[in-house]
Amino acid sequence: MPGVYKEKNCKLCGKLHRKRGVYCGQSCASKDKVPTENMREAMRRVSKEYAKTPEAIAKQKMINTSLNSLTADDFAINIPDQNTLDDYTEYNEYNKAEKW
Repeated sequence: MPGVYKEKNCKLCGKLHRKRGVYCGQSCASKDKVPTENMREAMRRVSKEYAKTPEAIAKQKMINTSLNSLTADDFAINIPDQNTLDDYTEYNEYNKAEKW
């Protein structure tokens, strides 16, 4: 029958399957792959970058683990004080609505 693969055992878990290749799925194929040093370095870099995001910091505080010394205050910005109309009256002759 065309389009159907013969039944075989998964190389890693031994499960019977009719898929292409020697693995029953992507999870078994990924587990059998030996990571290289370049792959490990890339995973380290991505992990360190994620640990600096506000989402990661919040998650680390929620489960009481902290991977870095950053806090949520490191992401806060200063909000300037709100100026009132009185602050501008000495520079502006239109300090009353009647003069507009």
